[in-house]
Formats: sequence, C-alpha cells, structure tokens
Amino acid sequence: EVLEIHGAHGYLMHQFLSEAANQRSDRYGGSLANRMRLALEIAEAIRAVWPHDRPLFFRISAVDALGWSLDDSVRLASELRSRGVDVMDCSSGGLGTGSPTASPRGLKLGFQVPYAARIRQEAEIPTMAVGLIVSGRQAERILQRGEADLIAVGREMLLDPHWPVRAAMELMGDRAFELLPPQYGWWLERRMKSGLDDALKELQAVE
Repeated sequence: EVLEIHGAHGYLMHQFLSEAANQRSDRYGGSLANRMRLALEIAEAIRAVWPHDRPLFFRISAVDALGWSLDDSVRLASELRSRGVDVMDCSSGGLGTGSPTASPRGLKLGFQVPYAARIRQEAEIPTMAVGLIVSGRQAERILQRGEADLIAVGREMLLDPHWPVRAAMELMGDRAFELLPPQYGWWLERRMKSGLDDALKELQAVE
C-alpha cells in the first residue's frame, strides 16, 4: 500500500546527490541541480506508474557530514514534492564517519527529529521522523508538536517486538487491548492485571 524510494545511507542515489562522491562530468554531476537529477527522474518514473491514491515516500540522509546539508535536503524535498512524492523520510549519515550516526555515544533521543521538522516546514511536505524514538509518549509528543507527520520505528522493534502494544498502553491504558484481536486481547489484558510481572521482578531480585 506504500512505496518508499531509498535515497539515503550511502546507496546509489545518495552517492549521486553527494558532491564528495559524485565526480561525474555529465548532466548528472557538478551542480546541485545536476546531482539531484537522477533522484528526481526516478521519482517521476515511479509516480507515473504507482497509483496516485497510494503514498510514495522518499528516504534521505538529511545531512551526511560530507557536504550534503539540510538546506540541500529542503531543496530536494521541494523538487520531489512537485514530482508527486508524498512523504519525506528523514534520516542522516551513510557516507562518512563524521555523521551523527557514526558513533552511538552522545546521541540524544530523537536526534534526527529536527531534520524532519525543518523539511516539513520549509519544503511544505509531510515528513516521517526516525532515530532513537523509544517510547509511545515520545512519538506522540513529536506528532503533537508538529515536528513530523509520521513516526518510523526500526531497531526498537528488534529490541522489543511488542513495542507497538507497549506504546499503545502508554497512551491509551486499558483501551489499548481493544486494538488487538479479541481472541487474545482479552487474555493479555488479564495477564497484565494479574500482578505476575511484579512477582517475577521479586523473584529476579532474590536470585
């Protein structure tokens, strides 16, 4: 139902966008307009065949520490919007060791959210925020502040496959179980109210 073009993290389209990586001397290299050309042509070609009632996303490295700037990303997002892209998925890094994602130390929760917020405001296109969004309340706060329109969660789901359920419980309390299929939603609600988790914590503390 949704199609996303991956133009970030050092892959081919990111290499074309990057002034450091793109050393071409033809119409696909040199100026920013030329370096954006491949991404724009790909977006146009996909939009031409992808149904217009289905969203088309584009993922970018909003900054990469090798010359690609947030200003460049705003311009690219504006051009992509005019070619039918519906949402910008705003990540960072991928080509060098100086990007925020190169080392996990010192990273702050939601460290990439400002990229989504600025692109959303200046390019006037919906954005998706990513990067160290670890709780339902944090995600909801980003949305309520108008910093992004969507939230993407990846590694937190690898750490906890039940992240969506826990996030829903944070925000909705017991009503979260109504979102689950009734075949097991009722049991999970009973399980959560049973006090077994507290008993398990006490047992682990003794061990």
